[in-house]
Amino acid sequence: MLRLVTLAAAILAASALPALALDCPKPQPTAKPGILKETPAQIATVGRQLTGGDTFNAIASATADLRVRYPGVESAELVNYLVTAYCPAVAADSKLSEAQKKAAVEGFAAQVMRQVY
Repeated sequence: MLRLVTLAAAILAASALPALALDCPKPQPTAKPGILKETPAQIATVGRQLTGGDTFNAIASATADLRVRYPGVESAELVNYLVTAYCPAVAADSKLSEAQKKAAVEGFAAQVMRQVY
C-alpha cells in the first residue's frame, strides 16, 4: 500500500511541475517479496497490450492474468506493475507533448486504481 501512495504522490507532484520529460517508474527488483517476477520483455508486452486501444478490457485482462499467475498478489503491486508497463509506451509516443504524456499516464493510473480495487 505504501508503494501505491508513493506512486500516487509522484504522479500528483509531477502534474504540478512544468512540462518536463515524463519520468516513468522503474521495474522493482524481482528479488524482493511481493514483487511480480516479470522479465523486461514480459513488461514490454503488457505495455503494448495496454496501449492497444481498448484500455478497460486490456487492464481487466492483464489483471486477471497476473492474479492467476501470482495468487495473493496485492492490488497495490498490480497497480504499480501496470503503470510501470504502460508508461514507457506512452513516453515513446512522439505524437504527444510532454503534458499530454503525463495526462495519459495520470488518467491510466486512475483507471487502473478504479478497476483493480
